[in-house]
Amino acid sequence: MVNRLLDDPGGREIAVVVNDMGELNVDAELVASESDDGVIDLSNGCICCRLQDDLVTEVTRLAETRSFDYLLVEASGISEPLPIARTLTGESNEGNLPERLRLDTTVSVIDAYGFWKAFDPAESLPDAAPDPERPLTDVLVEQVEFCDVLLLNKCDMVPGDALDAVEAEIRELQPRASLHRTTYSEVDPTRVLDTGRFDFEAAKRHQGWKRALTSDGAEANHGHGHDHGNEHAHDGGVSAATAHGVESFVYRRDRPFHPNRLDAWLDDWRGNVVRAKGFAWVASRPEAVLGVSQAGPSVQAGPIGRWEDDDPATRLVFIGRDLDEAALCGELDDCLATTDERAAAYPDDPFPRESP
Repeated sequence: MVNRLLDDPGGREIAVVVNDMGELNVDAELVASESDDGVIDLSNGCICCRLQDDLVTEVTRLAETRSFDYLLVEASGISEPLPIARTLTGESNEGNLPERLRLDTTVSVIDAYGFWKAFDPAESLPDAAPDPERPLTDVLVEQVEFCDVLLLNKCDMVPGDALDAVEAEIRELQPRASLHRTTYSEVDPTRVLDTGRFDFEAAKRHQGWKRALTSDGAEANHGHGHDHGNEHAHDGGVSAATAHGVESFVYRRDRPFHPNRLDAWLDDWRGNVVRAKGFAWVASRPEAVLGVSQAGPSVQAGPIGRWEDDDPATRLVFIGRDLDEAALCGELDDCLATTDERAAAYPDDPFPRESP
């Protein structure tokens, strides 16, 4: 995509910063081969963590030494977008960028084929994960949930009906972004440059799971009621989400979980659950908020704070295809602690946990 924008920037002068985890920045070399002016290479680290200060330094230097209309920052494939956005908006502690710079748009390019296979338990994962220590499903979900524009790329590699289903699932994860289907990242530059779409608060607030948690019961079970702009309807005006059985629901309970039963349940991934996210109350840590995050077969669960003045309660959002809400809720209810178990000691508390 970066090379295409360098080739056709829509009349803009563009500068580029390319980040790669390895010592050899292959992406930077590929981009530089298409650019007469060269690129800034930030390699052997990730700009969402260890290279944040380098990012601020290089962007500031570019602003002071070169004249350009737009700066493209291509992050490493395993980068978390939120910390990068904080750095580029001055909300981090890594220094301030020149005032004439503003964050215009965050763009995620999603491998449609990788997404299709990554959330299918019957399929082996494509060789697309940039880091074997970080599951592909984690990378895909994070890039979907925090962006203003989403390119669903490699659409030529996915059958039409499966592609519709992938888009419907992505729309449930990310109802806010402008979505475009692409092949070889062919996109009109006006779709991704000078869009003015970045809104930090909206980006943090409008992820699909957060919308489900804050909506009422009727809305939370809709799975297909958003106005998605370019989401197409099927015959009879049925939305893509409805046609492909994509939905979400919120599991709410005011009793704590038995930690070991919950831990065992989290090991048993249902292939039709693409995303589970929220907060749990467990008997082994009655004062602690247990954060739960599942992206396909990848699960993390651990303390993220204390209930303080809030009443302890479990609120978990499930997003997926053809979900059996009654069965899922029944299984989770079986994990709840009895009255006697709530008062028990748990020397073998399994949390925090992280599973690939």
